Amino acid sequence: MDGKSLLNAVLDLCDDRNAAAELYHRRRIFECLDHACAIFCRSVRSYKASATLTTVALQQDYTLPADFIDLYMKRGGGYFVRYYDGTDYSWPRVVPWEELFQANLTDEQSVPSRVSIREAESAATAITGTATATAAKGADGLCTLTDSTKAFLTTNRVWPRDKIHNTTDGSSGVVVAVPTATTLRVALFEGGNDDWTNTDAYTIVPSAEKQLSLEAEAETPGHLILVPYIAMPEPVYSDYGAWRLPERSCRGIAAGAAALLQLARHSYTETSWMNGQFSEEIRRAKTEIGRAILDGGGNRNRPGW
Repeated sequence: MDGKSLLNAVLDLCDDRNAAAELYHRRRIFECLDHACAIFCRSVRSYKASATLTTVALQQDYTLPADFIDLYMKRGGGYFVRYYDGTDYSWPRVVPWEELFQANLTDEQSVPSRVSIREAESAATAITGTATATAAKGADGLCTLTDSTKAFLTTNRVWPRDKIHNTTDGSSGVVVAVPTATTLRVALFEGGNDDWTNTDAYTIVPSAEKQLSLEAEAETPGHLILVPYIAMPEPVYSDYGAWRLPERSCRGIAAGAAALLQLARHSYTETSWMNGQFSEEIRRAKTEIGRAILDGGGNRNRPGW
C-alpha cells in the first residue's frame, strides 16, 4: 500500500471519515502510521537492512543509522559483523560494552576482533546551513533540499528519519531519503509553502540513538564495517511512499495507527478493537515467519553453519 492508501485506510477506521479528514492533520496521521509500523517491525523482526561504516584513524565510536533496531546475523549463538581491510575479510564478534570497557585497550588496532553496539553517550550535533537552490513541492508531496556546501553522506552525515526544520519558511518535517551528498528528499508540514527557496535556512536534528564501538581506536582509515540489522520502516510521509510489507500487514498497521490517533478522543472499547486488529497481524506475521524458518531449515542448511 502506498502512502495515500494508508492515509485513507486510517481515516476509514475513524468514526466519521469526512470529519476525521478535517480534524487530523496529514502530518499527525503519517506520524501515527510511522509509529505503528515501527512497533510492528520491532515485534516481528522481519524488516532488514545493512549499513557500511568507514573507519577513521584514532576513532573508536561510529554512529549507526537512525532506523537501527537490533542485529540479526548470528553464528554459534553470538552476533557478528563483517570487517574488510581492503584485502581480507574478518568477522568481529559483538560483545557487551562492559567487556570492551574492562579490557581497556589503549593502543590503536588495524583489525578488531570484537565490537559492541551500545546507546550513544551524547546527542549528535545539529547540522545547519542554507539552501543553495529553489525547489517546489512535488506531486508526491516531497521536496528536495540542495546545499552544495555540505557532504550529507560523510562529513555532515544525515540519515532518513532525521528531523528537519526550514527556519525561514517556518515548516518542519522528516528526511525521507539522502539521494546524493548534497541533496535530501524531505517532507515538510505546517509552514508558509513547505518547500525550499534559495537561501532558506535549515536545521537538521539527528535522530540516531545507537553506535558501534570498536575494541580500540582504529589504526587505519578507510576500512569498511558492514552491519546487517533489523530496521525500522522507511519513513512514509507522502502519497507515493511505501513500505516493503504485504498489503495485509499494512492494513493491520493502519488499524494500529488509527488506535494511536484516536487514543485520547474515544472510548477504550473502540480503541481496543482497532489495537486488537493490529496485535493480531503481529501474531500472524510472527507465526508465518517461524513456520518459514522451520520449513526451510533457517541457517542450519547453510554451508558452514
